[in-house]
Amino acid sequence: MPRKRSGPDIPTGSVRKDLADKLAAELKGSREFGQPVIYERLFRTGKARVTVIWDGWQNLPLQERTATILRAYELAEGEESRDRIALASGLTVPEAHAAGMLPAQIIPARRKDDPLTEDQIQQALLEEGGSLLFDPSRVHLYFSTPEEAEAARQRLIQRFPGSEEVWLINVEITAQDFAKGQDWATVMEQ
Repeated sequence: MPRKRSGPDIPTGSVRKDLADKLAAELKGSREFGQPVIYERLFRTGKARVTVIWDGWQNLPLQERTATILRAYELAEGEESRDRIALASGLTVPEAHAAGMLPAQIIPARRKDDPLTEDQIQQALLEEGGSLLFDPSRVHLYFSTPEEAEAARQRLIQRFPGSEEVWLINVEITAQDFAKGQDWATVMEQ
């Protein structure tokens, strides 16, 4: 395979100023939930991989997403912070879910006699960070871990007392996850 090198100043795409400003505000703030969700993975080298899951990326090319993330870090924390990012990725909630990054979901199971209306449920899911990009008529709320989903479920229960049975958590299990958790799937030496 050919080896292709480029310098550190290669163009990364144009910056969406409005999104960079919103993302910079998120970096400076300390919200517990909602969109965007910013995942930072720090490496021993001092560099970081940043993934921003946000429906605000819809219809933006990947290069613009990357450039916008880098600019947001520069606005929020300075050039040094921007320069420590080795890889910046922006994904919408459906893209992150399709990539297997969001396997846990809160599913509302509203019954006729529940005190919550459908509108209250949809609004609460949206405020927790849900997405309308899967289906504009129904909010989907996904998380990277069951623990994150449970924390959101507890916030929803606290917000709507007596709604424990409305909020269900579903965790998608891959074939690899299934095999890891099964004794019969491991090789036994005889």
